[in-house]
Amino acid sequence: MSGGTLVGLVLLSMGWLFFAGGAVTNFSVLRRAMKARDGDPLPSGIPLLPGVVGSLAAFFTLPALARYGIEAPWPWLWILLPLVLDVYCLGWIFPVIFFRGRKDGGAG
Repeated sequence: MSGGTLVGLVLLSMGWLFFAGGAVTNFSVLRRAMKARDGDPLPSGIPLLPGVVGSLAAFFTLPALARYGIEAPWPWLWILLPLVLDVYCLGWIFPVIFFRGRKDGGAG
């Protein structure tokens, strides 16, 4: 393994880990914000960045996998999926649609 390949592997791993950690953080912040009552301080998440980093990591991971004979069906789906999974990126659409008008944040 050459030095450039090792650096690429480290950067891809860091990108995927930042996406995973940021998406979990944003989801937990959204969950706490939905459970907050009027007047409670609202937590803040990391807007846009984890989804974009995950999308870039997917963009650079797919050609690396193709070099080893692993072809992913619908590569555009795997590139756009991190943008939708992060709730403060494009994923904000789903909580707005499903939890619109709920003040208590409960499950019923």
